[in-house]
This record gives sequence, C-alpha cells and structure tokens, in this order.
Amino acid sequence: MSLLPLFYRAAVPLDREVHRDLHLARPQRFGFARISHLVPAVVDEFEPACRHLPILFVAESHGPTPVFLTGLVPGRCALVDEAGAWSGRYLPAYLRRYPFILGETGEAPPLVCLDDTSEAVRREADAADPPGYAPLFQGDGRDTPLLQERMRLMIEYAEAARRTAAFGRTLQDLGLLRAVTVQGRDPATGESHALHGVLGVDEAALAALPGDGLLRLHREGGLAAVHAHLVSLQAVADFALVFAPPEPAGPAPAARVQDAAA
Repeated sequence: MSLLPLFYRAAVPLDREVHRDLHLARPQRFGFARISHLVPAVVDEFEPACRHLPILFVAESHGPTPVFLTGLVPGRCALVDEAGAWSGRYLPAYLRRYPFILGETGEAPPLVCLDDTSEAVRREADAADPPGYAPLFQGDGRDTPLLQERMRLMIEYAEAARRTAAFGRTLQDLGLLRAVTVQGRDPATGESHALHGVLGVDEAALAALPGDGLLRLHREGGLAAVHAHLVSLQAVADFALVFAPPEPAGPAPAARVQDAAA
C-alpha cells in the first residue's frame, strides 16, 4: 500500500504462522489517535454518537466523507488522556477496529491485515511485554474469541463504509451540503481556533428539497442520518465543555458552527 489510512503506519496480511505468538493490548489504548482532531465516521454510528460528538463532512475525491470532531485544535485529539485511554462518551468504530483493517483485494473472504508496528500488539516472546495483553490465536492455531470479535467488527465496518460512501454521494447529488466553519477556544491556552474546509447539511436546502429528492433520501435510509447529523451540530455549542477538564471557576470555553461565508 502506498497510501495508508489515518493512524496506520503499516498494513500486513495477518498470518496464522507468522503471527502465531502475537498478543493484543487489553484494554485498548488510543495514544495513536492523539495526532488528529478528526476521526472517520460511518453512517451507522450517527444515531448513537450524535449527542456526544459533532459529525461533519470533509470533501474527498470519491465524495463527501463524514468525520467526528474530537478536538478544538487542529492535529490534536482532546479525548485521549495521558495513559492513552479514551475519555469521550462515544468511542468511534474506526478506533475500535485498530490495528486491524480489511485489505482491498476484491477477494472473498477479504484479506485481514494489521498494523504490526502498533504499540497495541506484542509478541509473547518479548520479555518487555507489560501485563494486559491477550493472544490472537489459541495453542492449536485457531482464532481466539478476541480475534473473532475484531474480525466481525472489521467486516461490519467495511459494510458500513460502503453505505456511508453511497450516503455521501446522495447528499452531494441533492446539493444538501454547505461549507461551515467551526470556531472554538482551546481550554488549555485560551487561544481561539477556527476549523475551515468542513461541510454540514444545509437545513434550508433540506427544507426546500423537492419531493422526489426527499423520497430518494428516505428510500436510501439517509433521512434519519441527516437528522442525527443536525442533532450532533447542536453539541458543537458545548463540546468544548466535554473536552475541557473540570475547572473550579471561570468562563466555559465556547465553540460554534457558522456558515463559511458568514
């Protein structure tokens, strides 16, 4: 692979012999996610996540792609603590599946890959391994329940990603997306930040959508997702409160979404 997805430094096929002694960190740690204030989202997550994380869209070559906003400062996730634990109220599936990923080979069954450079994996023979790592394979070479669960998650995520791509194209076809700017204040420094280059559903365009367009959105299962996205934008007004550590006094950090043209 020449271009790897966000957070992945490698993607090698999972091999029952080569990786026979590989162990996975339990519980999961998310220090790898500190480098991004945006995390990919799939449409299946919109409803369970909408009251906890703002959902926005970014323009990609294949169409608009949804993302969770996880920090006020570009390039810095505010929901991973010093120990690498996730402190948010909703944990995105993209993070849950790491360090695994399905290879895009067009074959069936799909090729299971993993980032073998990740700190989430260790070899049993490595004496430096800290406690809290569980094996991927049983002694007889069969998959452990842990690996089976991760493989189910990867397959479900890949299926949801296809639905998400179709949803993004529908929003684009119907002209429902507008450029927005997210403005907020870093709770640590008090500095103001503005996030440009993201998209949101235009409520005016949605209200003016012709009947056939609305019917298409409904038939494709996108109407509920649109409403969940709009609900999530309400969380932008107070998401800095969620990200900021408790403070004994002083004004709360503020954040808001506005039209990019405003």
